[in-house]
Amino acid sequence: MSGYDYLALAFYLGFMLSMGPVFMRFSRTASDYFRGGGGMLWWVVGSSVLMTSFSAWSFTGGAAKAYETGTFFLLLFFCNIVSLVFTYFVTAERFRQMRIITKIEGVRKRFGDANEQVFTWLPLPFNVIMGGLALYTISVFMNSVFGINITLLIFVLAATVTLITLCGGAWAAAASDFVQLLLILGITLVMAALSLGHPQVGGLSGLLEKLPRQHLDWTLFERPWILLLFGVTLLFNQLVQNNSMMFGAAKYVYVKNGADARRATLVAIAGFLFLAPIWMIPAVAATVLHPNLAAEFPSLNNPHEASYVAMATTLLPRGLLGVLVSAIFAASVATMTSQLSIGSGIFVRNFYIRVIRRDASEPRQILVGRWFTVVYGLLWIGVALGFKNLKSFSLFDLMLLAAASVQIPTTVPLFLGMFVKRTPPWAGWSTMVVGFTCSVLLRLVVVTEPFLNRWFAPATPFTPRELADLNIAVTTAVLLVVCVSWFFGTMWFYRRDNRAYVAQVERFFKEMKTPIDPAVEHGPAYARDSIQYRVVGTQALVYGGFICLLLLIPNSVTARLCILFCGTLLAGIGVVARLIGRRLEAREARQAQPCPGSEPV
Repeated sequence: MSGYDYLALAFYLGFMLSMGPVFMRFSRTASDYFRGGGGMLWWVVGSSVLMTSFSAWSFTGGAAKAYETGTFFLLLFFCNIVSLVFTYFVTAERFRQMRIITKIEGVRKRFGDANEQVFTWLPLPFNVIMGGLALYTISVFMNSVFGINITLLIFVLAATVTLITLCGGAWAAAASDFVQLLLILGITLVMAALSLGHPQVGGLSGLLEKLPRQHLDWTLFERPWILLLFGVTLLFNQLVQNNSMMFGAAKYVYVKNGADARRATLVAIAGFLFLAPIWMIPAVAATVLHPNLAAEFPSLNNPHEASYVAMATTLLPRGLLGVLVSAIFAASVATMTSQLSIGSGIFVRNFYIRVIRRDASEPRQILVGRWFTVVYGLLWIGVALGFKNLKSFSLFDLMLLAAASVQIPTTVPLFLGMFVKRTPPWAGWSTMVVGFTCSVLLRLVVVTEPFLNRWFAPATPFTPRELADLNIAVTTAVLLVVCVSWFFGTMWFYRRDNRAYVAQVERFFKEMKTPIDPAVEHGPAYARDSIQYRVVGTQALVYGGFICLLLLIPNSVTARLCILFCGTLLAGIGVVARLIGRRLEAREARQAQPCPGSEPV
């Protein structure tokens, strides 16, 4: 990277650090700090939902999959879109109408106090390890590609994420996602256009002609029945996970009501439909311009992960390469700030005020949440540095095992519990324990390469890719069947004479299906949409203005047009948001004025 690129990256980090102080004044209560008071604009929340799905992995591991398999990678986006369509029609309103501040409060309302503590503490060590792993992997990637010191990257990225969340809470985490989404959108459009415009690629038709055949015909690299099994299990996995209380309720509680929750879902759906195919173009075009990434990036364990960056170094002008690196950072920051904000909210709302200090005031809850954020961030740094000192990658396999073992058993009861009433209170935690045990047995004893070859008896041996996809598909299918069967099996032990529990479940379902009236439940403080438009618009305008300053860098006309496009996109949307904010502010001022003759004589 050039000095201009490092300048762009430094500005991004400084800009993100400013988000915390900017949104600090928005947090007056615990509800404000941990979920934006349930009054965020729907398009801000929708952008945040999309950004937390579009992590840095999209530019590294995701790009590697697109490089290797072409259009097959779109299967993941298709499954996400289907799960979001289900969210729009079925669960979005339910998530918001639970009237909760953290997702674990929904667990307590549905299953009781014991489940609240189990679901609070069991995922915590896993989340700490995965947060540290996320820090480490993005730092290793940046070190291998750009030569930036790993330890420095770990500390800088962790400090940025922690400070944003520490000061601004959920407001800063969600609102910053909108600006970061615009940043990723702009650089992705430029990358796609430059990739197709390259003489060796020759436009979209030229790219389709030069792609390896298996990129368009999936059966050339995998047996059709494996593709079908993998696709079906992936679809059900995404549908259950994204629509469980563990994941879905974490974001949709930010908006004002159920209708806004559905609108936020539309933003995420539109983002996947528009962004996914455009994002994929540079990764698959790298097969034409960079057919031997192993020789270009020998220090990477999987050189194909550098496909996106390889295209960027080939195509992007000075300055915009730094913006791309900022976009990769943005994807990491969006996911991790969300995890920190949600994690601190769970600790305070579902443990601190439930077990330690029930009478804690609102300022006290915010203070404890901030202290927990710092501790959580430090733990992430410690885990990341621990990975840095490892010489073996066996723990990475352990992380994949942990992900498979925890996510499905955790989400199945929290998905089905939104639709099925007649289960005992222990149905939630017992399904998770049974699923976890089954997953460990599957991974360590049953689903192994010899077992798969013996069970399916293929005419020709499975390829490594087929074994990997078959392993995931079989594990997912068995876990889903076991967890769903156990959850429904607990219905045999449902007791109507447990009147307190029955009444609790009835209240949960009644509340979940009752629409929210913001004027009654929120009060006038949450009608100030104008402030949100103005602040978010200002952030986009400032960042877009900085990108426009990169026009001063000596570049070609084409390069400057690319820079102008990215800067104008952010600044233009920022101007529009500010104008809308001013109109809303004027309307709010008129509504606040007393009517003529209403003053007492």
